[in-house]
Amino acid sequence: MLLKLTNATKGRIGEGLILNTELIASFFENTNEDGTKVTVAYGMNGNSWEVSETIDEIMELVHV
Repeated sequence: MLLKLTNATKGRIGEGLILNTELIASFFENTNEDGTKVTVAYGMNGNSWEVSETIDEIMELVHV
């Protein structure tokens, strides 16, 4: 399943980001140095992405 999320990575904040849920290993919530809360998705390939949505919002999108 593909999810459209909102990029929260510095330099790309607010841009759309498509993630394949079948390749995501885990999610966790983090607070950046500037106080911004983000959710970090770790892929099975070792890549990671910061998104604006909370874990609860992401879980609603995948209907879990």
